[in-house]
Amino acid sequence: MAPSSSTVILAAAGSAALILAAKTVFKPSEASTTSSTSTTAATQAQLDSGDCIQPDDVIAIFDELFIHMQSVVAQLSQQIQQIQMAGQSIPEPQLRGLLKGEFERSLKAKQSSIFEKHDVDEDCLREATWEFMTMAANGEGGEEVAK
Repeated sequence: MAPSSSTVILAAAGSAALILAAKTVFKPSEASTTSSTSTTAATQAQLDSGDCIQPDDVIAIFDELFIHMQSVVAQLSQQIQQIQMAGQSIPEPQLRGLLKGEFERSLKAKQSSIFEKHDVDEDCLREATWEFMTMAANGEGGEEVAK
């Protein structure tokens, strides 16, 4: 059975919303773009590794968020399919608004619990992510970033 146009739209909207949310959450701040690598390295040398975010922590956080959001998209898709099977339709602008709202609500709710589980906050994760990406792009092997 071929997917309906609403299901395809739902999948596309979910993907777009995830990308939008990721861009919003991980937009580089001026502070992180102006900090120097040497200052970061000196600061890291003074920190206990228990006070730092490891690259594996960042990966685990994003994995959990990704898996959760896949589940949200699947649930929304199923609900829309049930509405269509009942012979009803939702106008595209309304559908887009509903999807975006539910997607953002679910993402924010899950972020809070995941951040608490990993003992980080959004700013800390954003900074660590950008630091690791910069180090990777420069071929450096940064192992940790302060929480």
